[in-house]
Amino acid sequence: MRMMTALALIVASAPAAYAAGPLKNESFIEQIGSKNDATISQKNGNNDQATFQAGKGNSVITDQVSKLVGGKNTSGNVQVGKGNSASTEQTNSPPNALFPTATFTNNSFSAQFGTKNNVIVGQKGGKNNQDTLQVGNKNESGVAQIDKSVSPVSGPLVGAANTSFTGQFGDKNTAATVQTSADGTNGIGGFENGHGNTSSALQIGKGNEAGTEQKSVGGKGQGTNNAAATVQIGDGNIALTKQGGHVSGAFGATPAEQIANFTNGSFVGQVGTDNVAKVDQRNGANTQATFQTGFANQADINQKTQVFGTGNGANNAVTSQFGVKNKAKVTQSMANPLAVGDNNSFITQVGGYNVVNAAQSVGQQATTPAGNNNQVALQVGYGNSISVAQTTGANVTNTSFTAQFGSHNTAMVSQK
Repeated sequence: MRMMTALALIVASAPAAYAAGPLKNESFIEQIGSKNDATISQKNGNNDQATFQAGKGNSVITDQVSKLVGGKNTSGNVQVGKGNSASTEQTNSPPNALFPTATFTNNSFSAQFGTKNNVIVGQKGGKNNQDTLQVGNKNESGVAQIDKSVSPVSGPLVGAANTSFTGQFGDKNTAATVQTSADGTNGIGGFENGHGNTSSALQIGKGNEAGTEQKSVGGKGQGTNNAAATVQIGDGNIALTKQGGHVSGAFGATPAEQIANFTNGSFVGQVGTDNVAKVDQRNGANTQATFQTGFANQADINQKTQVFGTGNGANNAVTSQFGVKNKAKVTQSMANPLAVGDNNSFITQVGGYNVVNAAQSVGQQATTPAGNNNQVALQVGYGNSISVAQTTGANVTNTSFTAQFGSHNTAMVSQK
């Protein structure tokens, strides 16, 4: 209760302190137990931090530097147990030399309950937000976020904030999140905005690993708006998600369509043991969902559009696997200068020892409408195998549907 009251007082007093003198640092530390350690360094004002530790041998290190008169760094750490450690480093700085009046804020909160949990947070620039919750023993969480974009936190379509949440419950789970937002210039000197990244990782069990890397950097076009979510329940599951790329602008008849054309979206859900999912998406408007339940399932999805694509030519992949030792690999690539053309893949496997390989590619289109690839595969049973390869060009559409029920079935489809 004392801790919550102190935290509330710090938050409530921040506006008044800022009005009286905007370059003040606020700090609160409360420790209960033995051999707990807290080291706090705050420079240049506009920094707030609160730390609470209960137990034995817990450690908190916080380093905050503000380089914006109107900006702010805020951090909070709660640790209960034994041998937990938290390190937070935040630097508030302008996105570029021409924008020193930015009022961007970095926010960080970490809570750990258990033994020998560790969290490391590094945030630079502004508009970075991260929350970490770990319950158990020897869980590891690392978050690195950099934001150098002049775009506001919430723009008319998409903003440029980096937001991260990590929740781990159990033992020896590991989560790493790296997110970057920055502006850039194209080959002819034109300004290109970077946009925001959002990630969420939830792991329950033992020895799970989740890695998320997202970039929204302008240069060859505007940076994409990336969103990723990973949920893993069980032991020894691995999920890797990487998203980035460029779009040429907001296209679509409605704001919802325009937002979708900016956005890479990915969801991975795994329940069981030793499941592996790897996702790589680029250039916006890619949508992917993977759900695996069972033992030793693997899904590898790679979706990519060309640099000159506007983002509204979309790749969509949905993969669901239930059972034992299922493998699904989907690769979709679109060369799309006119921004029309879709690759769509849906794969469902139920049973054991099922294997699906699907590759779809759309070539350069001379006129619209462009050629589209569509592939659907459904397998139920044992020993099934499907391999589909589709290639189009010049307004040609390939469509493939395969359904197998039973055992020892084999299907191979190739369309050009």
